[in-house]
Amino acid sequence: MRCRWLVLMLALLTSAVARGQDDGRSRLGDHDFVPVMALVEPFLNTHVQTTVSIGSAANAIVPVFDVTDSTVIGTAKADILLAGLGFEYQHQAKDWLAARLGLVFGGRVGTSSQTLIAEGLTGALGYDLAWLMKILRSPKVMVSGSVGLGNHSGTFVNLLDWAEGVLVGADVPLSRARNSLRGYGGAHAAWGLSRRFGLLGSFVMSYGESFDGRGTNSWNADGRLALSYDAVHDLDLPLGLALAGGRFESNTGISSNNDIWFWSVRLAHQGRDDFTIGLDFQHTDGDELRNGEKIQMNVVTIDMRYYY
Repeated sequence: MRCRWLVLMLALLTSAVARGQDDGRSRLGDHDFVPVMALVEPFLNTHVQTTVSIGSAANAIVPVFDVTDSTVIGTAKADILLAGLGFEYQHQAKDWLAARLGLVFGGRVGTSSQTLIAEGLTGALGYDLAWLMKILRSPKVMVSGSVGLGNHSGTFVNLLDWAEGVLVGADVPLSRARNSLRGYGGAHAAWGLSRRFGLLGSFVMSYGESFDGRGTNSWNADGRLALSYDAVHDLDLPLGLALAGGRFESNTGISSNNDIWFWSVRLAHQGRDDFTIGLDFQHTDGDELRNGEKIQMNVVTIDMRYYY
């Protein structure tokens, strides 16, 4: 069934061959918007985007176990490494409609022996297929809606669970594979406040399989805001700055399913109408480890977007 959905959506994507009217970077009023990686933008322009991310835990604490009976005898500071790759293609089929395909690969692994034993490692691969539809556009304001389907597959390797199974004579696999298929819909808006500033917002609701392996479905909410600043008017340099923040619930397997709050800062070079490159720093607060401890993650992303 999932393969049929994927084939159908890919066919719809490749059939949308007509060019739209929004070419080049996004502009409302007198403001040239900085591309914001942290949220879904309302703009329909055709583009290709690639991202490379790396990060780490800021204050992770993991339990220390007695190897003879697996009891917790203390805690220790831990190092957890995050890495990710992303690709996105958006094609404007009509002046009111665009189709988008996104691919992402991410991983989380403990960099010390204690962390690797307690937390194991996680790898996740996912895709998103979506339609973006213009609802309203005025000289300074644009509102769009989106509907889509996302699928994420994760592989979890946990040395501790496997070792505990060996001690008690249970058949516990070293690795587990899980899958989460979800549908979603959302609303996305942008407002060109002035030459220097623009405001963006996005709210998405999704429903589908949870990543906990229990076969249950759940609703997730995702709300984000961003402020775009075009620095060329003050610094006479082709630079843009974006500040973003919000709350989301994750089902990717890289993070827990609890509320996660984040903020991000992005600096982008905007010297060309058909190309931008940027550096994004994101801080998240709310990820949960095996023992229930809350940790913070800091991630740096380099991204490139080409419009045509």
